[in-house]
Amino acid sequence: MTLHLPWNKPKLYRHGDLLIRQVDKIPESATQLSTNIIAHGENGNTHKLHGSHQVYETPDKQILFTAKQDVSLKHEEHSTLKIKEGNYVIIREREFEPFKNIEQEVID
Repeated sequence: MTLHLPWNKPKLYRHGDLLIRQVDKIPESATQLSTNIIAHGENGNTHKLHGSHQVYETPDKQILFTAKQDVSLKHEEHSTLKIKEGNYVIIREREFEPFKNIEQEVID
């Protein structure tokens, strides 16, 4: 893993319930997927990449992608997000339900 100094921080993007964080590389254990969808919402809406990219999934179901050039991320309920060329991991927002004592994914 590369040390990210304050002047060389990884890029972070927010798109609804998704946090998109730049990573140095895609893990070798990741499998290429044939899709432009990086997340599904509760109403059937999707977060879709547009532009030259490749989506991956790790054995533990982590979604990552490589933007081979600057790409756009679109969703019916959010503004279009421009993402710079690079490798990224998708982190789903989570919430804690104290009355049920459970942690769960937030789905927009």
